[in-house]
Amino acid sequence: MAHTGIADAQEVDEASLRLQVFDTRRGWQLGILMPAFVLTMFVTWIFSGLASIIDADVTSFNNDFRIFWGAARLAIVDTPLAAFDIDKLAEMHGVSDGRWMPWSYPPSYLVALMPLGMMSFPLAWGVFSVLSMLAIAAATRPFTKGHPQVWLAFAFAPAYLPPLFMGQNSLIWAAGLLAALAAIKDNRPVIAGVLIGLLTLKPQLGILIPIALIASGAWRTFVSASVTTIMLSVGATLIVGVEYWSELREMMEIHFSVIKSTSAVNDLMVSPFGVLAGLGMQVSTALTIQWCFTAVAAATVAIAWRSPAVGFDLRAAVLIIAILLSTPYLWYYESALLAPAALFLLRAGVLKPNLLGLLLSAAMWLGLSPALMLVVFGFEPSFRYSFAPIVLLAFATCFWAVIHRLGAAGSTPDNLEEHP
Repeated sequence: MAHTGIADAQEVDEASLRLQVFDTRRGWQLGILMPAFVLTMFVTWIFSGLASIIDADVTSFNNDFRIFWGAARLAIVDTPLAAFDIDKLAEMHGVSDGRWMPWSYPPSYLVALMPLGMMSFPLAWGVFSVLSMLAIAAATRPFTKGHPQVWLAFAFAPAYLPPLFMGQNSLIWAAGLLAALAAIKDNRPVIAGVLIGLLTLKPQLGILIPIALIASGAWRTFVSASVTTIMLSVGATLIVGVEYWSELREMMEIHFSVIKSTSAVNDLMVSPFGVLAGLGMQVSTALTIQWCFTAVAAATVAIAWRSPAVGFDLRAAVLIIAILLSTPYLWYYESALLAPAALFLLRAGVLKPNLLGLLLSAAMWLGLSPALMLVVFGFEPSFRYSFAPIVLLAFATCFWAVIHRLGAAGSTPDNLEEHP
């Protein structure tokens, strides 16, 4: 059954009221001091990277953004297909650390990055980082209205430090998802679909989004997302050439082969597959169990999004947490998604202001930033074993909350009308 306007307003008001627990002196301290810490750490990291570039007289810094910049630069000074040449890519960014660091993104993302390829690496890195922070801050705003300290806390959450340090696009992707969810909540289905279509820059993270849309009967959003995806792919292909797709497929096959062969020792891969492989399980068995996780996550999303009784905020949290469990290809910087999931669970009243609720909220809000800080200071914590208990507990919490609300409603989710 679709929500009525009165029901929607009531749900929004209740969600806002639940955030009032942070309208205290400690809440304001948290909302100001922690974002200040995050920004200080990142600015320090940026300047240390720039200093290393100047001191060593090199082109770029040893983080993942060098691959984005190098591929974009090659697309301009050479050809877009040159991004798949590992030797040319390494020569362009000038960093050789022995790691397998290929370009394996769809053509639309390369086209989007090409303006950055016209800049020097330091300038491009700075622009990319600022845009990432502005995007996630803007996307968080609709869900924290009336509580500026909560907005600051989740706009600059500690969980965002890993993608910021690595120059990854996780925050831009998360911002796109949050903006799409805000559009769905505000009953703007076409805009939501366009935003979802833009998320194809990381297709492995979006496999559950169509399930949510179909389960909720959001057909206009589904069609809009499909059309946007097709238009982006066709438009980008016209720029980079049809050959790009065969090169991408070949590179992805090689890349996944390398990932599988190194999964036992690659602590940066934090998916269920990565955790199980790290525990010594055979790759084939670990992948089979991973697909079981994917199936359970997909079923939970379908159940949650099919029933209005679950509520918007809980459905949003279920989708985000399920995304983190659904793909075998999940790097530690994607853990940034834990922070917005915590915000939705707080808004939904699932995480309550008691000891257990606050502890899980804090763990999700911090994400893997504590482990990253230990790495910065010379320690070697395990990313995958730090992440696994947090995401599994968060998923179990979401699953229990969905079942509880369906039971409380006294009905089964059997309606497919579109609802926000």
